[in-house]
Order: sequence, then C-alpha cells, then structure tokens
Amino acid sequence: NADQLLAIVREVDSEWFGVNLDTGNFHSADPYQELEQAAPYAITVQVKVEVKPEGQEKQPADLERIIKILRGVGYRGFVAWEYEAAEDARTAIPGYLNQLKALIG
Repeated sequence: NADQLLAIVREVDSEWFGVNLDTGNFHSADPYQELEQAAPYAITVQVKVEVKPEGQEKQPADLERIIKILRGVGYRGFVAWEYEAAEDARTAIPGYLNQLKALIG
C-alpha cells in the first residue's frame, strides 16, 4: 500500500530515489487516494486502464482523475502505458490513447 511504499522512500531519503507510480498496483478500498499519497514522489508513471479496489472486481480506471492527480503534484515526467485488460489490445488501445492524449493536451 502507499503507506508502506512511502515508508521506504522516506527511509532512503535521497533526491535520487523515487517511485515508479503504477496506477494498477493499489488495491485498497480507494486506490485513487493511495495514488494521491504516492504521486508527489513519482519519477515515472505507468498508467493502466483498470483498477481493482479491495473486495471488488477490476473496473475501468478513471483516467481523467489520474491525470488530475498527476497535474496536482506538478508531475512532468514520462507516462508509460501498460495494457493488461481482457479486450484485444489492437482494438482497445487506440481509443485509450486518444482519451489519454486529450487529457494530457
């Protein structure tokens, strides 16, 4: 979870150490809250199209909310796309990329 991740970051306490913020790796009741906690320490970001809140099935990620979180902390680094959803990647990815491009601007 974000608390454990940030405990490591704070213990290392180096400007050369940060977080690869993977939007699909938080599985608490509110993964977006954990993303907000970890986002200030992000040096790279991997965006996934799904999230899996605790006790729930996978659901579409709120890409607009994710980008808002990143902008809110002034993130200006790279955003990698990691697609793991069930829909065929060749048909799904173009739509997601268009949505992400529109959100990033």
